[in-house]
Amino acid sequence: MSVAAVVGLLAVVLCTAGLLGHLGRPLAAIGDAWYRLRPRPPRPETVSVEQLVADLRRLADLLEQTYVTEQPAKMERLRAASLAYDYVLLAACRTLEIPSSQTAPLQAFERLETEAALARSGLDW
Repeated sequence: MSVAAVVGLLAVVLCTAGLLGHLGRPLAAIGDAWYRLRPRPPRPETVSVEQLVADLRRLADLLEQTYVTEQPAKMERLRAASLAYDYVLLAACRTLEIPSSQTAPLQAFERLETEAALARSGLDW
């Protein structure tokens, strides 16, 4: 049997096994071994400033709209929007390296202090 015939037969067997769904575990094991040998580069924990500004604008508008409209479950909507706003404020503090020992949810005064610190650093939303 020639080398080309063996390679062809191996290709047919692997394709058949793949179509039948029998290659999931071996391929996952190969992928795991590959990433152990060559780990992925670490992702940055910060978000770009432009994305943070866009998120802060969007969430501030959402808070304002939710506050003035009369929709069912208004308090839950306000609580969810303000919590999301607080998380983005704190993410902006981490990105711009502004010291903040607070965690979400922020009280009204803490939120105001955080917004003022971000504004002092030049962030405008």
